Amino acid sequence: MLPVFKHISSKHYLFYVVLWCALCTSSSLSQYANIDSDSLLVLGNEVYRQGHYSESEAIYREALEKHSFNKKSNEWIIASVGLGASLLDQGDLLLGRKWMLKADSSISNSTPYELQAYVNSNIGWAYKTFQDYQKSKLYYAKALDLAEKSSDKYRIAQVSNSLSLLTLQMGYYDETINYARIAVESFEELQDFFLLSLSYSNLSSAYEALGFTEKAEEYLLRSYNLKIKIQNEDLISASHNLLGSFYHRIGNFDKALVYYSKYLSSVEEVGNVPFIPHAYEFVGRVYFSLGEFEKALEYFNKSNQISKDHNLKGGFENISRIALTYQNLHRYDVARNLFGEALQGFKEKNDTLNLIDTYLKISELNLLTSDFKQANKVATTALSLSLKTQSKQLQARSFAAVGRTHAALDDTQLALSFSRQAFNIASLFKGYRLADYSIDLAKAYHNTENDSAFYYADYAFSEIEREQQSIYGDNLESGVFSNYASFYNEVAYWHLEKDSDIAKAFEITERGRARVLLERLSFSNSDLQNVVDDTTLITLRQQERNIDKLYRKMESLDDERLISQLKDQINDLELQYQSRTNELYLKYPELRSNNESKPIGIQEVQNLLSSKDALIEYMFTESSLVVFWVTKNDLDYFSFETDSLSPEQSASKLISEFRSAIQEKATFDIISQRSQPLFDLLLEPISDKFDGINNLLIVPSKSLSLLPFEALYINSSFLIEKFNIKYLPSSTIYKYIEPPHRTTSRELFAVAGSGLNGSTSQTKNYSSLPSTILEVDAISKEFTDVLTLKDQEVSESKIKNSPLNEFRYLHFATHGNVNQINPQQSGLIISELAESEGAFQEDGYLNSKEISSLTFNADLVVLSACNTAVGKIISGEGLQGLQRSFFKAGASSVIVSLWSVYDRSTSVLMKEFYRNLNKYEESEISLWSRVKIYFDVYEPPMFGYKEKALREAKLFLLDHPYYNHPVNWAPFILIGK
Repeated sequence: MLPVFKHISSKHYLFYVVLWCALCTSSSLSQYANIDSDSLLVLGNEVYRQGHYSESEAIYREALEKHSFNKKSNEWIIASVGLGASLLDQGDLLLGRKWMLKADSSISNSTPYELQAYVNSNIGWAYKTFQDYQKSKLYYAKALDLAEKSSDKYRIAQVSNSLSLLTLQMGYYDETINYARIAVESFEELQDFFLLSLSYSNLSSAYEALGFTEKAEEYLLRSYNLKIKIQNEDLISASHNLLGSFYHRIGNFDKALVYYSKYLSSVEEVGNVPFIPHAYEFVGRVYFSLGEFEKALEYFNKSNQISKDHNLKGGFENISRIALTYQNLHRYDVARNLFGEALQGFKEKNDTLNLIDTYLKISELNLLTSDFKQANKVATTALSLSLKTQSKQLQARSFAAVGRTHAALDDTQLALSFSRQAFNIASLFKGYRLADYSIDLAKAYHNTENDSAFYYADYAFSEIEREQQSIYGDNLESGVFSNYASFYNEVAYWHLEKDSDIAKAFEITERGRARVLLERLSFSNSDLQNVVDDTTLITLRQQERNIDKLYRKMESLDDERLISQLKDQINDLELQYQSRTNELYLKYPELRSNNESKPIGIQEVQNLLSSKDALIEYMFTESSLVVFWVTKNDLDYFSFETDSLSPEQSASKLISEFRSAIQEKATFDIISQRSQPLFDLLLEPISDKFDGINNLLIVPSKSLSLLPFEALYINSSFLIEKFNIKYLPSSTIYKYIEPPHRTTSRELFAVAGSGLNGSTSQTKNYSSLPSTILEVDAISKEFTDVLTLKDQEVSESKIKNSPLNEFRYLHFATHGNVNQINPQQSGLIISELAESEGAFQEDGYLNSKEISSLTFNADLVVLSACNTAVGKIISGEGLQGLQRSFFKAGASSVIVSLWSVYDRSTSVLMKEFYRNLNKYEESEISLWSRVKIYFDVYEPPMFGYKEKALREAKLFLLDHPYYNHPVNWAPFILIGK
């Protein structure tokens, strides 16, 4: 008595599955036994199962006419229900319900209990379509009672399944679990894998709503494995959707992307148009959670466009989701209008759960726009509604929202009370979801001056850091972690406020810095090439090339329509690539780092410094700027607060004005005027400690990453004239960057990208660089073993196929390109034309991802190019410039540029730099040092020959009659060991 689905077309199948899961109608209709004697009813059921409702209506009407002589007969009752179901599915709800009620009125004492159960179950479904859930539940309950009287296990299981779905929708999750368990036990006994898989899904949803995520995952995977066992591709596709949604909700974003990508591929492949918009929307949700709001909006808009093109009605859930995206893009007025539209729609539909969700979003919007009283009012409304449901998630969110509004209103005790209740409910959760409640509770305790704040802060940190392991990909990890990075700094500041514990504060801010880069640098030696088969590896590389080609093509276009089309293609390919990569990292855990990157401590830092070195590390909180000062024997900090602009906004504005003055070749007087406020903000409070210090190691934060400190012009001299300066994205990074003086057999590899004449779409915005040949020729004279690529020799494939790991120094004199949206597409312009060498056609553009996959043993990589240090500024990660990719490839240090540089002056600077490099290395590395290097026990000084060589080269230009302006020498900075 298994339901027969083989006659249903692919076009209608997913609709049928969703109909089954949501309404449970055709199952009850097709399951009634003992109707083989009536050919019309058999035919009606068969046609109905195919989704041909108007045809089944005609057949059932004929059956009714045939049995009209006895309206108490089983056949007439079945035909009435069949006609009602056909009408309901055609949208004629009133007439459909009317025929089902006629069937009910025809029931007599002689009607079998099983048939009575069948009729009442269908009437329950009919009332459910009217959203009259209470009446629906009464009929389903009556159906279950009759089914139990009939002792028909199949009917008991089927009605229990229907009740589990209804109570799930009503929010009665404990009842859902009870009914789903009955269905599961019966279908397990009956070996009905199809219906058992659906019952597992119901049980999973109920467990998740009650906060038992591990149980929920267990039953969801049981359902998925059963669908694979029965080899039903449509049901498997539906499971991809369910699994994607589940993993998204619990914060396992890598798994969510894997399953959503599979779902999108399957619905597009079979052309199920009504489901395609939802599939795009689901992917958009994941990108939203990852902080990729622009990309999320692209997917949401794609979903809406498909719905519009095919006259599909969009749901209010999607409107609410788009509103939240605009809110995160700081377009508050647009968000408010869309939230209002969604709210009204949910009220009209009496959709309580989505109504609560939207109230919570509106409350957050009111907090962002400083309307605290209204935020509290809306959050309180959401709480009162959520307490009438059994949804632990909505209850926890509502308590937390009310707590945040009381905190904004300075009601600290009420804020603590509500935050504590939210955390207690959410303690069933884990990962990012639990971290959010821990953060709220930590802040609430801090506002009441209670030391429990530190306990819950540590609790949040552990959840965040554990969950970070579930995401792979620089962009994705950075997007997620940026949501929490500022909290690390806030907690660090609490330690400074409470007892001036500088060491602890420093450790915590370091714990939150550059976590993504740290994870990459601490990877084990295993990589894809050593683990996966060649076919998979080739597929991945081909996907990478296809994505790169589309980006290059998009950069050459001016037509917004064509650009939009290319963005859609890129999004699809990137989703497929990310999904495939995530699958591999889930399948092969050895690809992930096994080394836990521990933050560096103050004592470790001090041990690395000489008596002439100082580390200056900056930390922003919402209301303050903290400057840490660390020397061999001293430790201090300074805190600056402002009531107008935040310190980060103030710094960003001052840096922008300072950089503009230099790039526009302003007079030294103007540069001095722009320097003074930056010096006062960043260095003046610690300037009395500068005596005896020659070297400054600067760890910037956020916009400070764009500031060349050596170009600050104070009291008629530049900072470079007083100090040797270099940079790190975090102090901890120093431990994980590869050491210098590794074994290399050759000296210099140099590329002169001179032949860019703008003759192709890719290079039309880039000028020729004739001086790069002079530059490379000049620096080559400083070495004996050199490999140079010039003119027609320069190609991407030639660079990749060169033995780069054999060279001590790598020098790239060419144009750089910055992609602010996708940092992995930033890179170096190598050549004009696409190349045909190698397994894949190269595009003449060496991007960040490709650089990361190379292998270096280089002491130093010099990017004598424009904007190579510039990129996307991400909270907690800093500036995502090309230097990161070179560190991943194995470089010990990198010289990069902070803006567009001049061809000729750069050539002079680099010639002087390399001349100094050999001179200072010879004086620094003694024979005894070389013995230590040989035995791998040499510890290089924090500031050595590379830093000295760069400073001397800058001072040389500062004294040059033509190139003394900082526009020529200030953009180049050294990062690393």
